[in-house]
Amino acid sequence: MTRVAPGWVGGGVAPRLRHIRPARAACRLTMAINGIDYQVHPSRSEPAAVLKAYRLSKADGTAYDVAQTAYGLTCDCPDFIFHRDGVDPDGCKHIKALVTYGLLEPTE
Repeated sequence: MTRVAPGWVGGGVAPRLRHIRPARAACRLTMAINGIDYQVHPSRSEPAAVLKAYRLSKADGTAYDVAQTAYGLTCDCPDFIFHRDGVDPDGCKHIKALVTYGLLEPTE
């Protein structure tokens, strides 16, 4: 049996209605690579060849796009473009960090 506090029934005092707003959650992923913090944001990929994509943003506004494509892992940082693309299968530090945290699949 459910009991109601005295005064609510017959006493003319009604409980106040509360309006509960839906919760808005924000999830942020910050990754430190060699002591530099990067905000990690998933990117929506347009091309069919891109399987997963992320944007890594530094506090100074620099951003790098890292993607897992049907052809391998890519990054648009200068180190990857000029030194590692097609040479180092592990990729740059951005690719290595995303693979280490399980956000991208390692190349075989």
